[in-house]
Amino acid sequence: MAPAAVGRDGVTAFRLRAQHLQRRLPAASHHRAAARGLQDGAPRSALLSLHARADGVGPDTWADSAFTQVWGPRGAVCLVPVEDVAVFTLGLLPRNERRQRSAQEAADAVRAAVGDRQVRKREVLTAVGNRVDRLILACATGQIRIRWDGRDTLVSAAEAPRADPDEARVELLRRFLGGLGPSTADGFAAWTGLSVTDARTTFAALADELTEVTVAHGTRMVLSSDHDSLVGATDAAGVRLLPPGDPYLLAPDRELLVPEAAHRTAVWPAGTVQPGALLADGELLGTWRRRGHQVGITTWAEVDERVRTAAEREAAGFPLGLNRDIAVTWARR
Repeated sequence: MAPAAVGRDGVTAFRLRAQHLQRRLPAASHHRAAARGLQDGAPRSALLSLHARADGVGPDTWADSAFTQVWGPRGAVCLVPVEDVAVFTLGLLPRNERRQRSAQEAADAVRAAVGDRQVRKREVLTAVGNRVDRLILACATGQIRIRWDGRDTLVSAAEAPRADPDEARVELLRRFLGGLGPSTADGFAAWTGLSVTDARTTFAALADELTEVTVAHGTRMVLSSDHDSLVGATDAAGVRLLPPGDPYLLAPDRELLVPEAAHRTAVWPAGTVQPGALLADGELLGTWRRRGHQVGITTWAEVDERVRTAAEREAAGFPLGLNRDIAVTWARR
């Protein structure tokens, strides 16, 4: 049987539903909203990504004991449920034995430097030869935790998760395909920051759970358990202001999300701080930036009053603990 053909609208609708961007989860489900990891950064991106997916998010939700922070995919600061630490650390441990030894040596050095304290990153760097890449690699052992509070990064030691790295790698691939599928081993490599060789090995390990589909840009793989919901995905609905680094924006196939090259450059500019994105009914319609209590939204076309009202409501609900109400301004590019 030939692989099922899925259009662009079906792929985006599937991803939006899988990432809880069509309908917010209840407040008791914050861990589900963060199941694929939430990249953090200014302006408290993980918190805004959580807010886009679940009710009841407040300024301090990111610091809840149910969450922790690690250097996750691509070496980015990542907010993850405590119960998923193994997935986002051991799942990123390279298979190369030399790299594994290097990771453990770096972790040992960091643990010796921090003891039972939380230590500023810049003070820990000397323990790994002032190399940030070694510090991030150490996190893949599962023995390092971090806390980024918007100003500084604190590093602490932890016991390694009692999990098999191969199982963690496969589960990380499930999380990726479950939210950003259908995709390829190359796409998984780009999303994780791992080598293509590593990514292909993980794909092979999960082969029995994968099914081929055909999309506009070629043949891709999806979890077999998601096949029917992908093929039957319907039109997307809802308006969100996605922060920079939001999981939805981390899809490797950017041309599928934003077909026009100039608009892709606006969402993912090179050499400068990335903006957030205006998502409306399955389409990215523009970008936004915040300065203090001011949120400026720039669109690529006219948006109707319904979208404007919904976007302004989203901005007003940002759980950032500001002392003033958010003021939204609109512009056309």
